[in-house]
Amino acid sequence: MSMRSYAIRRLLYIIPTLIGISIFSFALIALSPGDPVQIRMGLFKGEQSEYEDMYDQIGFEIGILDEDGEEVNVVVRYLRWLGFMKRPIEYEYETIDNETVPVYRRSGILQGDFGRSWHWTQDGRIGKKITDIIISRMWYTLFLTTPAFVISTVLATVIGVIQATRQYSIWDKGVTLASLIGYSMPTFWLAKLVMLASFYMFNFTGATQGDAFREPFILNAKFYVFLILPTITLVLTGLVFLARLTRSQLLDILRQDYIVTARAKGLAERSVIYKHAFRNALLPIVTVVGMALPGLLGGAVMTEGVFGWPGLGRVFLESSLQRDHPMMMATNFIFGGMFLIFRWVVDLSYALVDPRIRY
Repeated sequence: MSMRSYAIRRLLYIIPTLIGISIFSFALIALSPGDPVQIRMGLFKGEQSEYEDMYDQIGFEIGILDEDGEEVNVVVRYLRWLGFMKRPIEYEYETIDNETVPVYRRSGILQGDFGRSWHWTQDGRIGKKITDIIISRMWYTLFLTTPAFVISTVLATVIGVIQATRQYSIWDKGVTLASLIGYSMPTFWLAKLVMLASFYMFNFTGATQGDAFREPFILNAKFYVFLILPTITLVLTGLVFLARLTRSQLLDILRQDYIVTARAKGLAERSVIYKHAFRNALLPIVTVVGMALPGLLGGAVMTEGVFGWPGLGRVFLESSLQRDHPMMMATNFIFGGMFLIFRWVVDLSYALVDPRIRY
């Protein structure tokens, strides 16, 4: 099989996998406790009849209730989300025969439309388009995770190589102990420790403020100041496991016969380590590195929540707390899609790392 055929076949596998992820996510979200209609209504002040009328209206407009006030079947709601069935678009109306009626359209993920948010609104009633929210918040997450990903990958590789070449030294034992402590520490707790250490040393907690995100935020100096502590947290989160993996893989390669032969021929130690041993240890490292970026986005949920960073992670956290089902589905779908795409890229990169691999 050629590389091209293999790439196309693996790419096609992503479609049913994403559908499976969406089914599983939709089922869990639908079964989760909490009433999204009540959360959206908040502290309603009025008569019981007014409450019931507004409850039915909001439930109908967001697609949970039908015109009779009965709960819509979960399967129907999922087919509406996909775009196979028409669904009411909340707070969009047309006037027909002098009567204002809600608009029904066939819109869903198959048409590239994630729908409207139940929590984020334009004027307190009209839900914002989820696509617009994701695009606006995506840049904050990319500015946070991209440097963290690059720094953690480079540092982990360097630390792992030094540990492997200086096995059982004080450096190796110290880093191993620190790695075990860091690996067992939850992300949100690590973020709190970073925040606490910064407060005692610099009187700076890193909790973001509104003036840090004045547009254009790229030209705002305060934006980069508040970027430091969340980036440090994500670097420490991604650093630990990759450094340990690099060390263990390199140690295993350094014990192979061809490495002993290379040394016996008088090759320089640097050449033995980087041209022979490290290159042969790259396959599992490439796998972990390729999966690290989607993992950083997952870890950014807690990191962004602690520091108040307005990225996709915080959007996912707030949508979960507010029972914003469309936003939860959209973020799950995006995170799942990113994971599968990076998995596909990693599989194709194996042949570049190791010429012995053929498809």
